[in-house]
Amino acid sequence: MPNLLLLGGRGIVGRHFVRKLNLLSPSVTCQVFLGDIRSNTDISTTIKDLGQVDLVVNLAAVVEVLKVQSHPEEAYTVNAFGVLNVLKALIEFQQKPYFFQCSTSHVYAPSSEPVSETSKTDPHTVYGRTKLMGEILARDVCSATDIPLCIGRLFSIHDAEQTGSYLRPNIERRLREEDLTKPFELMGANSVRDFLAAEDAAELIARLIIKRAEGIINVASGKATKIRDFVQSLSYRELEIVPKGVSNTLVADTTLLTSILGSGTAQD
Repeated sequence: MPNLLLLGGRGIVGRHFVRKLNLLSPSVTCQVFLGDIRSNTDISTTIKDLGQVDLVVNLAAVVEVLKVQSHPEEAYTVNAFGVLNVLKALIEFQQKPYFFQCSTSHVYAPSSEPVSETSKTDPHTVYGRTKLMGEILARDVCSATDIPLCIGRLFSIHDAEQTGSYLRPNIERRLREEDLTKPFELMGANSVRDFLAAEDAAELIARLIIKRAEGIINVASGKATKIRDFVQSLSYRELEIVPKGVSNTLVADTTLLTSILGSGTAQD
């Protein structure tokens, strides 16, 4: 049976991924990495103990905006150099598994048109820059060592179990605590995003891995949704939304994803 090493398995997408993989491909043995991706020793020990590694899925990342802005050094260490640590350990033990590197739509600049995998990368945030550096490291090392590589760029993931400074938990907290009979101020209310439930994103990743898809692939719904409409969908009552700040658009062209997995890949 194929052995899969999952890094970042304790995160939101990771937990969904384990369940989806078990349903879609129960013959794959999934080993969740419990160490620190910043530790060469932890990674090397895990790979050595596993023996044959057939697939590696790296979902490990520092994502929260406030944490990345406050501690960019940690974000770079995990999001970029953590990728390098894993690849170095694979090379050390002469392993050439299929490698899935989870990236983000934040490597693109906002665009009025749907962005494809060939669109220019121009990250406007520290998080986006850390993930783009992780992509570059993965592409260069995998190319030089003949390790099959897929980079999945996830768009606006959300989940009921999210905590911290993500959009959904922030909005859900406000909906609980504020007087919703009053105007509801919302930054970027008219901005347009490509929202995708974390569970659906995990399924798409699992299906890409089963297909052994390679290259850069947008993992998204391909559907344009205003932030104000997404926020309204979380509320039990009609909100008087007052837009604040600037607006922009970032939506995926999912033509490549659909060509690989077939129609109906993006879930509602």
